[in-house]
Amino acid sequence: MLWTSIFGVVTLVFLARALGFGRNAVLGSGEEAATRAAQAIAGFVPVEAAVGADGHAALVAARDGRLAMVSGFGDRFVVRPLEGSRAVLEGAVLRVRLEEPGVPAVRLDLGEAAAAWARKFEGRT
Repeated sequence: MLWTSIFGVVTLVFLARALGFGRNAVLGSGEEAATRAAQAIAGFVPVEAAVGADGHAALVAARDGRLAMVSGFGDRFVVRPLEGSRAVLEGAVLRVRLEEPGVPAVRLDLGEAAAAWARKFEGRT
């Protein structure tokens, strides 16, 4: 009886994987991130976007100076305005902390562009 239960659980896990459950969302380009930000935030007109090296998150700048983050959450993307958020530059990695309880900091490996994006956060409160 025990082996039948274990076999059933293992079979369900493999079936879920085969159907695509458990995959993480990955951004294909900065244009995709910009489009998602424009669709999610009213009046947000993107002019620049940078996708992290792993494709799981991106920063998007709007024409009016606002910033947004597009990040993977399971198999979907979540778009958050970055008003009041803080960023810390750690070499080529930018660690962005949102001012939302329970939302962990997001690390974006932006390479040489990290410093320029860190400057966009200066003076924000």
